[in-house]
Amino acid sequence: MGSGLAIGYANFTMFLLLLSGFLILAVDVRGYRQGGMDKEGKVAKWLGWSNLLLGLCAGVGNWLFQRWM
Repeated sequence: MGSGLAIGYANFTMFLLLLSGFLILAVDVRGYRQGGMDKEGKVAKWLGWSNLLLGLCAGVGNWLFQRWM
């Protein structure tokens, strides 16, 4: 890793997780609730929050790794 040739995908992964989590919560959950699909809405809400949480963890983990490694 010291040669400078390593490619890191942590920022890209963090961005995709945060974006997909936000879009799931903003679009899918609302659509399922309006369509009367409560079970699908609950699953979409769980997936959206999971993506947001994983994206946040990836960002914090990447920051910690860059700061102390």
